[in-house]
Amino acid sequence: MAERLYSVDQAAALLGTSPREIRRWIDVGHLPAEQLAGDVRVSERGLVRFITARGIDLGKVLSAALPREPEADAVARLAEAVLADAVRRGADAILLEPVANGLTLKLRVGGRVREKPRFASHLPAGLGPRLLARFRAMAQSDGPAGRPARFSVRLNGNPHTFRLEGSDEPHGPGLAIYPVADGD
Repeated sequence: MAERLYSVDQAAALLGTSPREIRRWIDVGHLPAEQLAGDVRVSERGLVRFITARGIDLGKVLSAALPREPEADAVARLAEAVLADAVRRGADAILLEPVANGLTLKLRVGGRVREKPRFASHLPAGLGPRLLARFRAMAQSDGPAGRPARFSVRLNGNPHTFRLEGSDEPHGPGLAIYPVADGD
């Protein structure tokens, strides 16, 4: 499947800013872009990197995209963004825990667990359970019953495998997702 590319105007609409600001970010190297047939295009992957690096409200970006595309695509993209961010940060665990107002995201890096504080407050209402269901579906589609739940995805062009475990949380079942090293 080809990666989605956005025009400067589309990227501006998604980020809630002006096309002029998008061009400025591109010019100073904050937002990666490429020239295609004379037009500047921002890749979805570059946009996700920019969003996560800047702490931009991912919920607003996704809710802006939802009316134009199927909801399942937005959930799949969010799942991929969570995994890609964890891999980029060198996380050895991704912890998704339901809370009264949504879902928290914590990463364990170097033995320290840190919550991504903006995640819960910026996640569109009702998207948390769909994200958990997406990860469960990804794990169930890979491997025979009785084996630890695993799934593989391509992130930034590289294959990655993850192990998934359920967890009991006060507000419902959560997930712990662990990167699997080659040979494990």
